[in-house]
Amino acid sequence: MQLGHAVGFPQTKQQKLFEKSFSELSCEIKENVTQDQSASLPPSYDSIFGQFKDTHSSSCSLECLKKVLGMFAGTFGCTLSLMLLLALPLSMIVIGTLYKDDCPIEPFIPIYLIVGGSFGIIKTIVIIIQRILYGEDSFSKDAVSDELPEKTPIAWMLIDSVLNLFLFTWFVAGNIWVYSKYKPYFVPPPHEPMNYCNKNLYMFSFWIITFSYIIMGLICVCTCCLGLCASCTAYFVTSSNNQRNESH
Repeated sequence: MQLGHAVGFPQTKQQKLFEKSFSELSCEIKENVTQDQSASLPPSYDSIFGQFKDTHSSSCSLECLKKVLGMFAGTFGCTLSLMLLLALPLSMIVIGTLYKDDCPIEPFIPIYLIVGGSFGIIKTIVIIIQRILYGEDSFSKDAVSDELPEKTPIAWMLIDSVLNLFLFTWFVAGNIWVYSKYKPYFVPPPHEPMNYCNKNLYMFSFWIITFSYIIMGLICVCTCCLGLCASCTAYFVTSSNNQRNESH
């Protein structure tokens, strides 16, 4: 009996050591699995935004420009945005060039498309350059870095103002040239062979201008609706606050 008791004591101690080692091994396996899962997950939005914020706040503007262009220049979204911005002016240049001599009733209609499309492309390029160099706060006082000349934002403002003034003036001239000839002959009449304008050329010009007015009208309506909703919300909030104050 003493021998059996002496033999039984080491077995109990070994069992406890085995259970302890087994529990430690299980904890290590769980930690390794958790680390592997966290490593396999894609980077979160906060980490990506943090990297971009660190890149944008870099002291070296050239380094920042290279990093930002490296992140966005090769993306599909950047290419698609540029295509959408340049699609309309490019189509204006193409239509105006193809039918340059096919509107004798008003020869300035194709010229209007060619010149307007060309300056539209220039305007788009200027906007892209401004965004790359200065970001969203292109002309704010804090946006001018020490490495750039102090008059650089003023120069960009002057270029932008001249382009906007010219595009507005050219748009008004296009209204006169297109709407004053509505609706022309699309096929040369026998008695007046020069009194016509190509249908594709004229209708494209007509709807380009008309669509611009539609967009401006929608913007005005949306702005008025938003202003009305904001006014109503402010009125109801003020009324409810006044009623609460009177009740107290």
